Amino acid sequence: MRYLIILCASLLLACQDPEPDAPNVITQDAQQIGSTSVVMGAEIKQMGPIKPMNYGFLFDSQSDLSILAASKKIVLGTTSDPKLFSIKLENLSPNTKYYYRGFAANADYSKVYYSNTITFTTLP
Repeated sequence: MRYLIILCASLLLACQDPEPDAPNVITQDAQQIGSTSVVMGAEIKQMGPIKPMNYGFLFDSQSDLSILAASKKIVLGTTSDPKLFSIKLENLSPNTKYYYRGFAANADYSKVYYSNTITFTTLP
């Protein structure tokens, strides 16, 4: 009987999904694009072992969107759970191409996880 309990417990533990190694961040397409505004969205689909994580957006009119190079960084908060997040940007320049991506980072930003980069052009 004891072996049966150990076998059942082992099977239950083996069937659990392993925790991912790192956060999985996905950028959503730009929405409500105007001449001076846009809504950006992203999602942290999986967290990984580092909790809590800072999360937010990087955006710029230049394509280099690292945490150090992007001219604009918006930190929206911290989370320990998967999260869908968005923000409306205003005061953008008309008829300008912008790049943006979501990010998740540990507290001191020594580990930063980026989503894919999305581009949009504001209206004239």
